[in-house]
Amino acid sequence: MTPGPSGLLFRLRPPGHNGGVSSVSPGRLYAAFLLLTLIWGTTWAVIRLGLEGLPPFTGVSLRFLVAGALLLALVPAFGVRFTWSRRELGLWLLNGALAFSASYGIVYWAEQHIPSGLAAVLFATYPLFVAGLAHFALPAERLSAGASGGVLLGFLGVAVIFSDDLRSLGGESVRVVALVFLVSPLVSAIATVAVKRWGAPAPGEAHAENRNEGEQQRPRDEKAQRDPG
Repeated sequence: MTPGPSGLLFRLRPPGHNGGVSSVSPGRLYAAFLLLTLIWGTTWAVIRLGLEGLPPFTGVSLRFLVAGALLLALVPAFGVRFTWSRRELGLWLLNGALAFSASYGIVYWAEQHIPSGLAAVLFATYPLFVAGLAHFALPAERLSAGASGGVLLGFLGVAVIFSDDLRSLGGESVRVVALVFLVSPLVSAIATVAVKRWGAPAPGEAHAENRNEGEQQRPRDEKAQRDPG
C-alpha cells in the first residue's frame, strides 16, 4: 500500500517486488525528508497566496483535482493495484471525506481570517490527536506515562497560544476561527487511526512482521531442543 496524508489505502507492487522490505539508501531517505519538510513547511503560505485569487473551496477542489490526476497518471509506472473490497472502499470514502474534504476545506476557509504561521502551529497538533486516539483505538500503540505527559504538554502549549498570543492577532474573532481550525487536524487524525486500525498491511509490512515473529520464535525453539524436558 502507499501512504497518503492519513494512511495506507492502496497496494503498491513495483515490478519485481517480492513482498520484502526494500533497502533505501540513507541519502535518499534524507532527501525525501528534506523534500517533505520543504513542501509541508511552505504549504501554509502557498495556501494563503492562492486565496488571493480563488475562493477557498474552489482552491482546495482544484488542488486535489490536479493532484489526483497526476497520481492516477503515475499508477502504471509504480505498479499500483487498487483493492476493491467493501472495507477498503469504506476507508477510501472515510479518508476522502475527513482527511481531504473536511480537513483541507477548514484549512482553506480559516486562512482567510488567520495568519498562515498560526495555521501551521495549530495543525502541528495533528500528531498529538493521532497519539491520543491511537491510545484508545490501537492496542499496540498505547501511550506510556512519559508519552502521555508529552501529549498533554503539547496541548497545554496550544492553550497558552489561545490565552495570550491570539490577543495580538485580532482578538475574539481570531480565537473563534482558530478553534474551528483545530477541527481540521482532529478529523485528519480520526481518518489516520481508522485506516491504521481497519486497513490491511502493506506486503512489505506483513513480511517484516512475519520475520520479526520468526526471529523471536527461533531462540525459544532452540532452547526447547536443548532442553526437551
